[in-house]
Amino acid sequence: MPDQSTDEIDVIEVLDQPCSIRMEYSPHRLEQIRRIIGARLRCWGLHELVYDTSFVATELCSNVRHCGDSTFEFAIGRTARGVRLEVTDTSPGLVVIPTEPPDFLGTGGRGLFLVSVYASAVGVLPTPTGKVVWAELALGDIDSGEAN
Repeated sequence: MPDQSTDEIDVIEVLDQPCSIRMEYSPHRLEQIRRIIGARLRCWGLHELVYDTSFVATELCSNVRHCGDSTFEFAIGRTARGVRLEVTDTSPGLVVIPTEPPDFLGTGGRGLFLVSVYASAVGVLPTPTGKVVWAELALGDIDSGEAN
């Protein structure tokens, strides 16, 4: 019979690994992603990042609705200072991360600007089949009360 402490170590190692999920976009999937983020961050002891990370993930995943194919992959992983989110889709169109505030009375265009405000770093990487939009959130940004 295995030693109990060995089983606990295996569970901890699994929880410390990045989490990646492939799914079809629909608005109710966003709540599932928020629950996954909350559970994962609490396991990592990053309670302070739950709200902001959930918000950023919702914004990143919501953009998939603009793609022709609504299949996407969401990933969350630890970094040295916090957490990294990645949303991979099949749209070849690279999005531009706004550096200036958009027209807040307009019908769209605010999401990625808000992501850039909440995140420590944000970017877009082309892939052979589409793109990855990523954002990193760090504990230092939350602790100081400042967002980049």
